[in-house]
Amino acid sequence: MDALLSVNWIALLVLMIALLSFKALNWIAYRVNWTVVILISMVIGAVIGVVFASEGNTYLVWLNLIGQAYVKLIKALVAPVILVSVISGLISLNDKEKMKKIGTKSVFWLLITSVTAIVVTLVVGAVTNIGKGAGAVFADISSVTDATLSAYQEMETSFDTILLNLVPSNIAADLAADNIVAIIIIAVAVAVAYVSISSEEGEDKVLVIKKLIEAVKKIIFNILAYVIDLTPYAVLCLTACSASQLLSDKEALVQLVLLVVMVFVACLIQSYVVNAVILKSFAKVNPLKFFKKTFDAQATAFTTTSSVGTMPITIDRLIRKVGVDEEVANFTAPLGTTIGMAGCTCVWPILLAMFYLNATGQSWGVSQYLVMCFMCLVLSLGSAGMPGVGVITAVSLFSAVNLPIAAVVLLIPINNITDMVRTLTNVTDASVCAAVVARQNGLLNDEVFAKEDEKLEKGEA
Repeated sequence: MDALLSVNWIALLVLMIALLSFKALNWIAYRVNWTVVILISMVIGAVIGVVFASEGNTYLVWLNLIGQAYVKLIKALVAPVILVSVISGLISLNDKEKMKKIGTKSVFWLLITSVTAIVVTLVVGAVTNIGKGAGAVFADISSVTDATLSAYQEMETSFDTILLNLVPSNIAADLAADNIVAIIIIAVAVAVAYVSISSEEGEDKVLVIKKLIEAVKKIIFNILAYVIDLTPYAVLCLTACSASQLLSDKEALVQLVLLVVMVFVACLIQSYVVNAVILKSFAKVNPLKFFKKTFDAQATAFTTTSSVGTMPITIDRLIRKVGVDEEVANFTAPLGTTIGMAGCTCVWPILLAMFYLNATGQSWGVSQYLVMCFMCLVLSLGSAGMPGVGVITAVSLFSAVNLPIAAVVLLIPINNITDMVRTLTNVTDASVCAAVVARQNGLLNDEVFAKEDEKLEKGEA
């Protein structure tokens, strides 16, 4: 009897509701397009999360387990997808000059998104005078212990550390740690060596490698297709857990609601307004159709708060729905999980700094703001696309511009709330950059873009 009483019956009830919802989503998936299915799963998840909100998410323990299992599955595919895809794509180019063009243009456009995000954030912060009258938020700043400060100071990232982290140190360790830039460098080195040998000694000398890479790629992407099919169910579970946590943090939300709203506003302007202009002007595609085609990648980013974890879906949508050639999608999208990352390296730390300055009545000059913007660009050169990176970049920026790290610690309660929209911005920026780079290199297939539109109109997922 005691065993029965100890069972969390409400958690089991929530699990049953979720399983029934999965069945309904499966039925719906055959009748409407994929974007609608994702939206419905988010709505169902939000309702479940709000209704069954509890301390520590105890009622959603099973949903959290399912959601985290999905995140692990996606992350397990990250390293092999990048390694095999980049090698395959660059080998198919068989042209060193084209490789160089794709690489330089990818970095250029990813940094352009950082610049536009900085401008958007400064304008939003200045127009709203964010943080004015919020001095009470930092009233207890002196209570942050030395031990806590020391722990956060260890997160600081210097410029030389950023550069060193871009260089591979151990192939096995880099693959295991999902060190994206290192993996890309390894893949590019293999591809360049292949092209060199192929052109100098004949392709027959290395043809077995090409066949092996293509075979492994087919297997990995077949596995990826199965995992992607699980996306609506994972989105439901992850949204439920996020919605529940939002309500459990009411006090922080009341104190910092303006900051939370402004982060969302700045990120959404960057994601959908600035990027719409970039898509229309440089990629020559319809922004609304583009966002619709990549929506499930954005939804996955929003719910998992992991740019790296979302990357396999991002690449798949760019290739199959947008028409970006594999060599660009497989290079630019992964690169965008470590270079750029505007939501976490620009929007978030700058708004935190402006919030603190206005709350404490400090006034900065133009030169100080320019230094802050430059530091954000440096940080955007190499940040990990994983949950929690926003805290690291904020600590690094505050340290670099001589603001108290204790202020970042006091603002930690809203980090997870804003991390969702920041990750969405990171993934959207990377997708847009891939489309622009593809267009500028003549590698954007307009027929694929149009054909997919026809399928969506017919209600195919």
